[in-house]
Amino acid sequence: MEPTDAELVAAFRGGDPEALGLLMERHKGALYGYLLRLTGRRDAAEDLFQEVFLKLVRDPGAYREREKFAAWLFTVARNAALDRFRREGARAEVPLEGDDGRPGPADFAASPEPGPEAAAVNGELGARIDAALGALSADQREVFYLRHYSGLSFKEIAELLGLPIGTVLARMSRAAAALRARLEKDAQ
Repeated sequence: MEPTDAELVAAFRGGDPEALGLLMERHKGALYGYLLRLTGRRDAAEDLFQEVFLKLVRDPGAYREREKFAAWLFTVARNAALDRFRREGARAEVPLEGDDGRPGPADFAASPEPGPEAAAVNGELGARIDAALGALSADQREVFYLRHYSGLSFKEIAELLGLPIGTVLARMSRAAAALRARLEKDAQ
């Protein structure tokens, strides 16, 4: 049976460096994907990913066991990204097309090894999904990403964003309705 996140944090605090590696590996996909979508830049997402785990290395007591580790991790990630946006003076938006090392639809929708037909379908679907997500408000997009890519509950998202749960639910509902309408319209 695999150890829980809390057990891995406790092991790391106890001097086991491998526990940190396991935590990083366990959360890499969801956290990196969230940061990539938030910043729109691979280099920024990689830097922020490392910054998040450096916080745990520098201050192992920052995470409290009564919290869900993933919720704490995404809170630290969001705060680190907001700090970076403040330093840089502007918030980056995820581009609709990949260029200059920025992610494009294929980074998020294509399977790792598709055949030619699957690649065409995935690329087209990825472009449609990316365009539909790009049409959402920044607030709706953030709630959508947090819910679907981090696995956080609505309550955890509300706590992370410092919003009432009703606001989070409303943003998610509006995002889902807008995505559904846009994708249905594009399919016709």
